[in-house]
Amino acid sequence: MNRAMLVTAGEAVGAVAMLAVAAWCWTRGVSRSEFEPVVPGAPPFTSVDYSGTWIGVAFAAVLAAGLLALDAGRRRRRASTHRGYHG
Repeated sequence: MNRAMLVTAGEAVGAVAMLAVAAWCWTRGVSRSEFEPVVPGAPPFTSVDYSGTWIGVAFAAVLAAGLLALDAGRRRRRASTHRGYHG
């Protein structure tokens, strides 16, 4: 296994890891609160609060995962086209 294959595999693993980080950050950034009805007969109220910091980090992690996946694909394609070239 050469260095280029190790880098490509590392980028693929990094992309998957960044997606896991993004999912974790997203769940930390969204919180729900249930409230009882204010008036008898009214429906209960659910409030959803979003934390901009956690959502922003999740977005950055998805962006990083996408860039890692694109570069891994580029490296893999480049290695397959240069495999038989000796000149």
